[in-house]
Amino acid sequence: KAKPKPPMGDNAGDAAEEDSPLPAGWEKRMSKKRNKPYYWCEATRESVWEVPTESREGGKRSRDTDGRSHHRKRQRQDDGGGEQVEALHLLKKHTGSRRPHNYRKEPVTRSEAEAREEIEALREALIELEGDERRAEFERLALEQSECRSALRGGSLGSFGRGKMQRAFEAAAFALEVGELSGVVSTDSGIHIILRFVGLRPPSHTLALTRTLTLN
Repeated sequence: KAKPKPPMGDNAGDAAEEDSPLPAGWEKRMSKKRNKPYYWCEATRESVWEVPTESREGGKRSRDTDGRSHHRKRQRQDDGGGEQVEALHLLKKHTGSRRPHNYRKEPVTRSEAEAREEIEALREALIELEGDERRAEFERLALEQSECRSALRGGSLGSFGRGKMQRAFEAAAFALEVGELSGVVSTDSGIHIILRFVGLRPPSHTLALTRTLTLN
């Protein structure tokens, strides 16, 4: 059965891309809140607004989730190689989360749908930014709004290898290029967005972030 033709988005490509079938593992769904379609991968539990076009079996990486084309070569690891990535993340928990309370031990009462909507709104605030500006704003938002203890480090998880994170989170993080923002990712912990980066901030930077949160 042919899949319905997805609409062209702001970052969509040419007509050939629009007519392409969805890669294996992806399906088209409708957002009731926005009254527009989005695309869901059951294998990685990742959702994106843009049409995934480059086929990767099992719902693996299909397209840059901030809308950039995959016609260029993707970078899987930093220049040094190896199965390690550095990433920031921002987490919103919900009543169905494995631990439905934030890092301050305060209970979380929002639904999964509400958590997803909040993360989507934060992602939209970041998607137009690039480079250092995107990273700085991500750190600020993580510090203020993430419900993971990593919020105290601006969302930084440092460097990690395969097998260290939940499967959907790992798949999304390792699929990113440096500086790229993920789509919405769902795990047992809650709803995330991820930003891959390279180069840890000095301790003084983390201290300054924490002081900013305290003052505010």
